[in-house]
Amino acid sequence: MRAMAFVAVTAATILALVGCNDTDTSSSTKPGVVTGADRPAATPSYKITDQDTSGVQRTVIVQVDTAENLDLVYKAVKAELTEEAVYLVGIECSTGGSDYERRLANGRYILGAAGAAEAGLPAGTSEYQPAGEKCPA
Repeated sequence: MRAMAFVAVTAATILALVGCNDTDTSSSTKPGVVTGADRPAATPSYKITDQDTSGVQRTVIVQVDTAENLDLVYKAVKAELTEEAVYLVGIECSTGGSDYERRLANGRYILGAAGAAEAGLPAGTSEYQPAGEKCPA
């Protein structure tokens, strides 16, 4: 039931997003905690805590310790995605609160022809929306 609520909230949030094309071509080869040369200096460390690995629509949940530079976290996570799909990315604070209280940003990324066919949008379309929240104590 919780997963269904998450999908419903994520879908509603994404429908409210304004689309923008992003041509970030950076790449990383390993999911999980990102440090050092795998990210720009201003990108906070993050950890992918949940990621769907099959299907044409996939959810990726990312945890961070700070609400700073979330757009860079989103771009870094996007660069790790390699299989054609529609990716729904949720960025959450690693501390305090419920899943909904910890949500800091949402994004959607259309990767490849399969993702484009599923979303009805051009491949490479990227949408990012910060929630304007801070990490709860």
